[in-house]
Amino acid sequence: MNDVFGRLLIKSKLIFLFVTGVMFGFVNHGFSQNLHYARCLVDTLASPAMYGRGYINEGNSLASGYIASEMERIGLRPFNSTFFQSFEMPVNTFPDTVEFSINGNNIVPGRDFTVASYSPDIKGVYKLKTIKSKVFSKPSRLNRLSGKDFSKTFFLIDKADIPKERQRLVDSLVRTNYVHAAGFVISQAKEKLMWSVSQAFRQKSFPVFEVLKSAIPRNPRVVECNVNAEFFAGMPVRNVVGFIPGTELPDSFIVISAHYDHLGMMGRNALFPGANDNASGIAMMLDMARHFALAENRPRCSMAFLAFAGEEAGLLGSQFYVDHPLFPLKQVSFLLNLDMVGTGSEGVTVVNGNVFKKQFELLSDINHQHNYVLKVAERGESCNSDHCPFYKAGVPAVFIYSMGKEFREYHNIFDRSEQLPLTKYEDIFRLLRDFVFAYHM
Repeated sequence: MNDVFGRLLIKSKLIFLFVTGVMFGFVNHGFSQNLHYARCLVDTLASPAMYGRGYINEGNSLASGYIASEMERIGLRPFNSTFFQSFEMPVNTFPDTVEFSINGNNIVPGRDFTVASYSPDIKGVYKLKTIKSKVFSKPSRLNRLSGKDFSKTFFLIDKADIPKERQRLVDSLVRTNYVHAAGFVISQAKEKLMWSVSQAFRQKSFPVFEVLKSAIPRNPRVVECNVNAEFFAGMPVRNVVGFIPGTELPDSFIVISAHYDHLGMMGRNALFPGANDNASGIAMMLDMARHFALAENRPRCSMAFLAFAGEEAGLLGSQFYVDHPLFPLKQVSFLLNLDMVGTGSEGVTVVNGNVFKKQFELLSDINHQHNYVLKVAERGESCNSDHCPFYKAGVPAVFIYSMGKEFREYHNIFDRSEQLPLTKYEDIFRLLRDFVFAYHM
């Protein structure tokens, strides 16, 4: 352990101890939900001390350790001797330098540019050649670029100038790099850039940079980049799993799940906090666990609480759990997956709502009776969160997310806890609480 990381780890532990103490002071067992507790959880999970809950500086391990300690403190039980379910996953990381400039003008990582998550190490100065829109008008024009030496050249493509019907030609060129360019610069006419974790099982041989159009100078001619990338074929990660035994039906489970991983960091300076995605879901899950662990609230059936790693890399944690369940999947009566529940001014959406009509109608009836949220919207199948591997395995499962224009940050450096409003957190909690109490196996 180097001195810098050692100091950071000590600092992180001190923060955890402080926040845990704050939560002990705030938690009032006389209330069903606790907004102060939820806020502390989101603040902690989205803090710089967690390094974006990703794959550098052991952010994933720090987050999972924190969640396990909360499960134990709340009073959940592990299925085995530990709350952890460990596995390995492939991931490409950017642990150190990520720098990029055009015409000698340095631009800010995360805010003004991102490097594609599959990109390799690269360092050097390169020519920058703009590919104009007319080149994409016909495949034959693009083919004229083949056979030339572009090993010292980056191609600049302004996607806003390319008609929608020709975007597939851009995507094909950037995906395959059949012209053997040194790399690509994609100009984006957006206010903010999004990033992601690589879902590929290897690095590509060339980098792709997305850059805000407003950050690109006139007459761009040359780029300089310095990117440190490190690929891991088997990065150790872990799901976190606890349960509450039921008072009457211990072999039947309602499951509350949420993923805790996020994008981590793109180099030393670009942090992706992931407050809404998905510190908010983990907060709701742990708050539900805290509530149902109290003796006066113990449910008839058992309840399992699953915090998944690897969602951003392709639902890897939930798929691993489905392949290696800690109790038989046939014992799962219903699964509620929570992902991005930090808003709610416009209600909630239930993915798979039109598949599991009985459960959806129960949620809707409860909401109609109590007016918890503006609406409970029904949506069809979509493999867009951790409910999907369970659903494919035959487990009744839905995915619930909140709706609201008050916070729209997603997969960017601005998904911060201090801006996340938790608008209808308490009412969404009440809706789910009432559903669990009313649900009959």
